[in-house]
Amino acid sequence: MLCAMTPQIRLDGLLFSHDTEVLGVMNQVLSTFSIQTEVCQEFGTAVDAVTHRRLDAIIIDWQDTDTTTRIVRSARKSSPNSNSTIVALVNPGAETHALLVGANFMIHKPADAEHAGRCMRAAYGTMLQNRRRAARVPVDIPISVRVTDHGLVGARISDLSIGGLALQCEQPLQINQEVLATFGLPAGDRQIHVTGKVVNANSSGRAGLRFSFVAEDDLEALETWLAAELAQLEDAEMPCLAGAL
Repeated sequence: MLCAMTPQIRLDGLLFSHDTEVLGVMNQVLSTFSIQTEVCQEFGTAVDAVTHRRLDAIIIDWQDTDTTTRIVRSARKSSPNSNSTIVALVNPGAETHALLVGANFMIHKPADAEHAGRCMRAAYGTMLQNRRRAARVPVDIPISVRVTDHGLVGARISDLSIGGLALQCEQPLQINQEVLATFGLPAGDRQIHVTGKVVNANSSGRAGLRFSFVAEDDLEALETWLAAELAQLEDAEMPCLAGAL
């Protein structure tokens, strides 16, 4: 029996299937997890979604091999979903092909809610790991930004991830500017030093910085802090399946 949960983090998913039985089972399972899933039945719409939208889960009913292969390969070639978790619902004999194409997990058909739930529980852990790598944690901390040829700029960080940050500057930055930045992690005295490039900016001083270099010790400290922040949400987030273990 599936147990209810109160979600705090929302994951985004796509379910590609024409089978009403599959849709019924997966809708029941997915309602237990924090995966906001769009049901898609058109090939073109599915390819567009996996190519341009960031999806934590791509769940595909492996009926038409050519169609499903093209969807998975489109996802794996796209920047947003090259590492997304792909779950294939397969008939006996299709397992090897689905794995070779790029599926990470499989649900064997005909699937019931208990079997599908166990598979999705395993996949959910991978989704959270992937989300952790890309997650941005909201913060409000000062940062010292030194811009090439422009000197020191006052700013505050509004969100922080393992690969970059968003900040509000006292004066506008320009896209592609190289910067040296130093900031302290909340509730600590550790200073993090990074080199980065401005990847987006507007006239009000809002900007996004992508890290190009972080010293190993600083990177480890940042990863540890981010993991602790996200774990507080993930502990309450992990769905349970009564009697599944």
